[in-house]
Amino acid sequence: MLVTISGGATFSGIPNGTYVDAVTGDTKVVSNGTLSVSLSGQGNMRAYVLNGTGKIGDGSPYLN
Repeated sequence: MLVTISGGATFSGIPNGTYVDAVTGDTKVVSNGTLSVSLSGQGNMRAYVLNGTGKIGDGSPYLN
């Protein structure tokens, strides 16, 4: 799992494949061992999971 909180991040040296954010359901395909995530706002989080199944939950004031 690749996690970033309250700011963007670049992860390198990771396995290639499809990563799915458990918070939003966003999908990113990695083919060069690097994944970049843009994120702004205090308290925002992204958790990209290799071969993840998608967004967890139906959304709420705290998870959307």
